[in-house]
Amino acid sequence: MLFHVRLTDYSVSRRTAELREAHWRYFEAHAEHFIARGATQSDDGKTFKASVIYVDFGDRTAVESFIANEPLNKAGVFESVEIVRWSNPLGRRQRDFPRQEGQSYWYLRGWGKPGSSPRRNELLPDHLAYFKPYDAAHFIVRGGALADDGQTWIGSANLIALPDRAAAEAFVAAEPFYKNGLPWPWPCCRAG
Repeated sequence: MLFHVRLTDYSVSRRTAELREAHWRYFEAHAEHFIARGATQSDDGKTFKASVIYVDFGDRTAVESFIANEPLNKAGVFESVEIVRWSNPLGRRQRDFPRQEGQSYWYLRGWGKPGSSPRRNELLPDHLAYFKPYDAAHFIVRGGALADDGQTWIGSANLIALPDRAAAEAFVAAEPFYKNGLPWPWPCCRAG
């Protein structure tokens, strides 16, 4: 089962070099579960905002256990933890995406407004057509955020490679769901 997890830092970082080392060792020990991962940061790269991960585990209990035992989380670094089911229509992992010179990663997440599923279904062909030219060379991973039933769309959680914030914001501004007021604002965060 695929999951998207966002671990949001406190406004004043509690990360230390020792905790980061433990975090990386823990992630490496569980590397077979990762689709993609990264830390979101301020545009200058000096402030951590969150860790975002896309993982494959047998069930929700397994991913909850994985997150509960993650060293940064155990040390109280994160203010909040969100776990949602996720889809991976490209079937790609981050390691399969060829990073190119001059590109930055951007985390784009939008939550659907309550009752928006019928309108989302109407706009889905336009949404997919808009994404298609970006699929091969820009999307690291992309997919729908889903309710616990694994079917009900509740939003989107994506990593995309674009040159800068202006390009990420322009991409979002023209996206059919966003243009038609479907998701709550998509925060564009630089992802490392």
